Amino acid sequence: MLFPTFGFTFFFLAVFIGFWYVFRRSFERRIFLIAASYLFYSFWDWRFCVLLLISTGVNYGFGLLVGTNRDHIWRKTFLVLSVAFNLLFLGFFKYYNFFADSANGLIQYFSASSASASSSSSLFLFPILSVILPVGISFYTFKTMSYIFDVYLCKIPVVRSFVDVMLYVSFFPQLASGPIVHAKDFFPQLESTLVAGVDPNDKPIEFNRASMLIISGMLKKMVFANFLSTLLCDPVFADPSRYHSIEVFLATIGYSVVIYCDFSGYSDMAIGIALLLGFKTPANFNRPYSSFSVTEFWKRWHITFSSWLREYLYFSMGGSRFGIVHTLVALFFTMILGGLWHGASITFVVWGAMQGLALALERAFNYGNRRNANIIIAAIQVFVTFAFTTVSWIVFRSANLEDVRNLFQSSFNFSASITLLTPVVWILLVLGLLMHAIPDKMRADSFEIWCAIPLPLKGALIALFFVLLSVVSMSGIAPFIYFQF
Repeated sequence: MLFPTFGFTFFFLAVFIGFWYVFRRSFERRIFLIAASYLFYSFWDWRFCVLLLISTGVNYGFGLLVGTNRDHIWRKTFLVLSVAFNLLFLGFFKYYNFFADSANGLIQYFSASSASASSSSSLFLFPILSVILPVGISFYTFKTMSYIFDVYLCKIPVVRSFVDVMLYVSFFPQLASGPIVHAKDFFPQLESTLVAGVDPNDKPIEFNRASMLIISGMLKKMVFANFLSTLLCDPVFADPSRYHSIEVFLATIGYSVVIYCDFSGYSDMAIGIALLLGFKTPANFNRPYSSFSVTEFWKRWHITFSSWLREYLYFSMGGSRFGIVHTLVALFFTMILGGLWHGASITFVVWGAMQGLALALERAFNYGNRRNANIIIAAIQVFVTFAFTTVSWIVFRSANLEDVRNLFQSSFNFSASITLLTPVVWILLVLGLLMHAIPDKMRADSFEIWCAIPLPLKGALIALFFVLLSVVSMSGIAPFIYFQF
C-alpha cells in the first residue's frame, strides 16, 4: 500500500479515528496500532508479516538477554549473537543468490582446471532460490539492531513489554522505507504519546507541521520525481546512445533531483503521518545538495541512516580514537558496508567506495570540517560536491559497470537529435535544484504564514491542492526508489 493513494487515505482515516476517538487507553492504542501496522504490511504479502514477527520476537529475546545480564562477557556474547542473527536474516533474503552464484562460479572455475569432466559434473553447487525480497526488510532490521545496540550501550533501559517492541518495529509510517528511527528516540516518547488527547485540554496534534510535510512530500514525489523520471531520466538511462549529449548530461542531473524528491518526499509524508498520530520523528533530509563537502552531505542526506552508520558501525570500528590512519580506514569501510546495505551489486560497492574515499580524503586534509568564508570559494565547494554526488548517483543507479561506461560514452554523442528537453522538463529541473537554495528564514516565515491561516481556509487550500495534484499527476503511482532496499 503506497501513501499517495485513495486506498491509503481511507486506511489512515480509519486509523486516525480509531486512535484518537475510539481507543482511549494506552494499551488499547498499542494493540490497535500494531494491528493496523501488520494490516498495512500485509497488503504487499501476508507472508512478510510472519518474517516481521519472527525478527521482532528474536530481537526482543536478545534485548532481554543483553539488558538483564550484568556480566559484560555475556552481554557482549548476546550482542554478537543478535548481530549475527540479523545479518543472516537480512543476508538470506537480500544477498543469498548473489553469493551462491559467485561461489558456484568459483567452484566451477577451480574444478575445471584440476578435475576431469566426469568428476566436475558431481560437484556440490549452491542452489539458486526464488527468494522474494520483503518490502522494508533492511529498514526494520536496522531498527531491531538499533534497539539491541541502544540497550547494550545503556542509552535506554531494556524494554520488557513485547507489545512495545512490536509497535516500535512495525509502526507503519516508518515500516516500508524509513526513516530508521533509533530506539533511543522512539521509546522515551511512547507512553506520553499513547496517553495524549485523553484530557480535553490536550492539543497533541501538530497539524500545521504535519500538513506541510505531507503536502511537500506529495509535491516532491508526485510531480518532480514522477515527471522527471518518466519524461527524461528513465528513457536516457534505458538507452543513452539514442540521445544527445546534452540530454544525457541533464538526465544525470535530473536523477539527482529525482532520487532526492522521491526519497525525501516519502520521508516527509512518513514524518507527517506519524505526527498526526502524535509520534515525533527525526528529520531525514536537510537540503543535501547545498552541502559544501561530502562530509556535510552525509549530515544532510538520509540522516537517520547516516547516523546509524556513524553510531553503530563507525564507532564500533574505533572511530577517531586510534589515530588518523585508523580513522580513515574506518570511514572507508563504513561506507563500503553502507553501499552493500543497498544491495548485492558491484555498483553499490563502487558507490560506497567512492563515498568512503571522499570522506577519508576530506578528513585527511581537514576539508569537510569548516565552510570557507569567501562566498565564491564556498559556491565552488558546493558545485564540486554536487558534481561528485551526481557522478556517484550514476554508479548507484546503474545495474552494472557496463551501463556506467555506456552512459559516459554517450556524453560525447553530439550527432543525435534533442527530443526530450521540453519546457516542463526544464522547469522541473530548475525548480528541483532551487529548492535547496531556499534560506532557512524564508522557510520559517512561510511556515508562520501557513500557521496563521484560519483552519476552514486551510482545509479548503489543502483540498484544492489535492484536486490540482490529481489533475496534473500521471496515472498510476511509480514505486518509490528505496522500496527495493
